[in-house]
Amino acid sequence: MSPGMTVADVFAVAMLGTIFLSFSVILILFACMARNASRRDAGVDNLLDELERDEKSAKQVKAASRTEDKREAWEKDGDWWKE
Repeated sequence: MSPGMTVADVFAVAMLGTIFLSFSVILILFACMARNASRRDAGVDNLLDELERDEKSAKQVKAASRTEDKREAWEKDGDWWKE
C-alpha cells in the first residue's frame, strides 16, 4: 500500500477492478455471440429441412391411416393424447 491509501481505498479499487473485469467478460461474450450469429451452418439448414419433410410425411401417413380405420364415431385413436 502506498502511504496515501487506506484499507478502504484498496477495497474500493479492488471492487472497481472486479466490476470492470466482469463487464469486460460479458462484453466479450456478447461480441462473440453477435459475430457467430451472422454465420449459418448449412448442415443445420439441411437437418431442419429433413425434419420438416419427415413431419409432413408422418402427417400424411397418419391421415391415410385414419381414413382406412373402421371405427365407431365415438371411438378415439389409441394415441389421441399425443396430439
